[in-house]
Amino acid sequence: MSGVSTAGGRTTSTSTRRRKRGSGGVTFVRDGVWRIDVEIGRDSVTGKRRRASRTVEGTARDAEVALARLKVADHERRLPSGGTRAHSVGAALDQYLEAIDHGLIELAPSTVLTSRSAIRTMKAIEMPDGRLFGNVRLSKLGWQDIEHLYAGMRASGRGADWTRRCATVLTRALELARKRGMLDSNPSKDASRPKTTRTKPYSPTLGDVRQLLADVAAVDPELGDAATILASTGMRRGELLGLQWNEIDLRADEIHVGFAITDGGPGVGLIRKATKRSDWRDVPLTGSAVAAFEAQRVRLIDRLSRPLEPTDYVFPSVASGNLPLRPETLTGRWAASRGTSPVTILHLRHFAATSMLDAGESYRTVADILGNSEATLRLHYDGRTDAGKRKAIEALELG
Repeated sequence: MSGVSTAGGRTTSTSTRRRKRGSGGVTFVRDGVWRIDVEIGRDSVTGKRRRASRTVEGTARDAEVALARLKVADHERRLPSGGTRAHSVGAALDQYLEAIDHGLIELAPSTVLTSRSAIRTMKAIEMPDGRLFGNVRLSKLGWQDIEHLYAGMRASGRGADWTRRCATVLTRALELARKRGMLDSNPSKDASRPKTTRTKPYSPTLGDVRQLLADVAAVDPELGDAATILASTGMRRGELLGLQWNEIDLRADEIHVGFAITDGGPGVGLIRKATKRSDWRDVPLTGSAVAAFEAQRVRLIDRLSRPLEPTDYVFPSVASGNLPLRPETLTGRWAASRGTSPVTILHLRHFAATSMLDAGESYRTVADILGNSEATLRLHYDGRTDAGKRKAIEALELG
């Protein structure tokens, strides 16, 4: 039988017969350092015995606790069945990307690109002792190391927003490592993330938007109609480009927003995916938006020299009606057409949000129209002096 014996305050494993699956022991390595291991069953291919081992720093009691956790991980089948080479943080991050590539973790294509970039950034950050963060041993990773990572990112000129994105990727990767039994706990949850500075979003006035739309339409009529729809509905750029004619109901003055166009990068290209929150919504149309859709319909029939198909895109590629326009192409056309105006495509969404809130609409209603959560909308736009706040402040009038 296997067990643990203590001699002179030191704990060592003893064994008088072959250990069964789930059994384990603690071995003294040197002062303050222990090795724990658990029998995890034979390899299904070779039939060889396999053990999961960890190095633990601390007291004998710490080692006993770590052994218990390792046994639980084996019991819950969280230990890698075929072994793992993920002994470093970099290897664990790479395994996270492999899980994404194999479809075990589902992320939007743009998020996948962000995750790859974040992992490259983190692995290359130099720690105070000269090691690269990617080379830190997973078994010795602590929250202090992770805070050193964030400090190193700040020192190298990375902004707080990018560091927080990296922190999100790291937390998810280490959580996957924990589920697979490579870590007893996720140390990133104890590390303090850098704070972001909340700023009031810039929103152009109604007069600014009207003048800008007229100026853009004079240069690029199709883009003028696209911008009119964006400003009148608050849709995201990708959602506008994902619209197909079977989702436009001009008799009911309403559109169905359920998909968006995104660029998945090299090897993936443009794809039509579910909206950001994977939640469809029906959005009523203003008279200006209806007129813009009608103008685009006539424009496309003339360009394509055929009737429109239900699956044709409302704002397609020049080459074909059933191919979407690239998001960066729309942005490039906007930059070339807006002249000296500082208003971006995103600012048109801000305009829609703030205009509805200032008119006294509830955050819930505006969030439903924009496809945001109410919490997100409040985070970005709670600084607005909306009609509700003006009405509330009237109760404090002293005159």
